[in-house]
Amino acid sequence: MNILIDTNIFIPLELTSLSDMEPETHSINELYRKAKEVDYHVFLLDTQKKDVENDKNEERKRLRLVAFEKYELLKNVKTTDIIKTIFPNIPEDSHDFIDIALLNAVCANAVSILVTNDEGIHKKAKKIGKEDFVYYLADALDFINQQLPQNLKVDISHPVIKSEKCYNININDTFFDSLRADYDGEKFNNWFKEKCQNGHRDCLVIQDNDKMVGLCIYKFEEPCYGMNGKILKICTFKLSVSGNKQGELLLRKLFDYSYISEVDWIYVTAYEKNYICQFFENFGFERYNKLKEDSGELIFRKQMKPCSEDYLRLAPLDFDIRFCPRYFNTEQDAFLVPVISSYHNMLFPEAIKENSLFPQLDYMDSYSNAMRKAYLCKSNTNLVQAGSILFFYKSHDVGTIETCGIVERVERLRNPDAIISLTGKRTVYQRSEIETMCKGEKDILVLLFRQTEGFSKEIHFSELQKQKLVGGVPQSITKLSEEAKKWILKQRPF
Repeated sequence: MNILIDTNIFIPLELTSLSDMEPETHSINELYRKAKEVDYHVFLLDTQKKDVENDKNEERKRLRLVAFEKYELLKNVKTTDIIKTIFPNIPEDSHDFIDIALLNAVCANAVSILVTNDEGIHKKAKKIGKEDFVYYLADALDFINQQLPQNLKVDISHPVIKSEKCYNININDTFFDSLRADYDGEKFNNWFKEKCQNGHRDCLVIQDNDKMVGLCIYKFEEPCYGMNGKILKICTFKLSVSGNKQGELLLRKLFDYSYISEVDWIYVTAYEKNYICQFFENFGFERYNKLKEDSGELIFRKQMKPCSEDYLRLAPLDFDIRFCPRYFNTEQDAFLVPVISSYHNMLFPEAIKENSLFPQLDYMDSYSNAMRKAYLCKSNTNLVQAGSILFFYKSHDVGTIETCGIVERVERLRNPDAIISLTGKRTVYQRSEIETMCKGEKDILVLLFRQTEGFSKEIHFSELQKQKLVGGVPQSITKLSEEAKKWILKQRPF
């Protein structure tokens, strides 16, 4: 994006002495710095040099002419028809000439916006219908702030994952050996140094006992591969171990960041032989119909915001997979699912409050990290089906709803080996606990589900009772009325 600044923005930006300080100098400096941070180009018009040359203070003039040279210049912009019509025959030696030249650059689409605090230019912009492209300094700063990536550290609430800058990552770590093997050793090192470290790219890091075991590097990109809007590219997605769902944890936190930053699409590229292809497809990424030209890699895209047609054309579970964890088909039946607090904290560790009295947990457990989890019980209900909404109720001493999920698969089993084979690393239950559960006469209800975004504030069961939406405290899976379901869904913060 190209930004043109008026001379009244340039002069406070290039101080020649303390006497040049103006009330808005700091704001102008902030605008320039943040524009560079999002890779926007800041231009001056070649004719603005006359404004500087008119300065009667020779020393200050010379210093500002030197500063003028460091900016990208717009040169020889042809006069547009609208300028010729509305502002004909403006003398070159008049102050209006430079004002009109600035507006002409906007009319010619040479820049996206013009930043000026000159009231006269704003009036002229309105006269030619370009007022939406001419910003006051304060408005320009607000606009730039909206484009800046949000501070991910504010959103991270997991003990083993943190946001970091790539220049703080050791390229010589053995963690990168497999990537060096796949991408021609030194070629990968050069890419990481030049693009990631020198480019100050952001990343998510998973550590286990101070050892890096997971890494996700990402950056914003211009529209590409049939995607429009705000695009986030996953540049590198790497795990040192498999089997503990750390990839799901990385992806879940990247989704959190994407929602905060109002991202429209996420995409990633990978070679077909890579196991990660199936992983991304499991979480709503779709293969694009073309390959990445320079490498032959597959392109996987995930649309982050559904449109009205998506609700109609996709089956409920397909919709949930495509747009979870934030969006899911709310037309499905909903159920209240009681979970003992200690198990709830193991299954959903991000829901633990700082003042929790529960003991420290091993946050590297698979079921804690996973987005796809399992719930086991002896409920007799046959109402739960794929696509059903689950609201998990912390039973016994707490009595709150903090987390929800979408059912992916429902099974009734009695054989411990069959249950363990199906649930894999998704459940908090140990083998001995599952074997004990299977000793009774009842089959075990196995619900495989996808965790969705939860509630920023817990819902107390007493609130549901006060609203007369439920009866007594649930002892087993309980179907909610349509009214109760809608009331609970309204408590989500988005």
